[in-house]
Amino acid sequence: MTVESTHSKNPLADWDVTASAKAEKGEKIARAQILVNGRSEYDESFDPAMSTWQVQLTQKGQYPGDNMVQVIITDENGTDTASDDEWAS
Repeated sequence: MTVESTHSKNPLADWDVTASAKAEKGEKIARAQILVNGRSEYDESFDPAMSTWQVQLTQKGQYPGDNMVQVIITDENGTDTASDDEWAS
């Protein structure tokens, strides 16, 4: 499972966060979660499970300030794969 997230400054306020995942051969994405600074901002389960997933959240985190985004992808077998993105502004 490949899990990624990126951030960019939103011209209005705070940050935009883009998260994505791609399942490897034989895997499927059953659930996706995004935590911004420890707070759940996205949590969705998929039935049927998917092979790719992407979402953008706008105006999240703090500007200025320290920020952390954690993306957690759960496969059909209940195995989690996570990606962390941390930055300070």
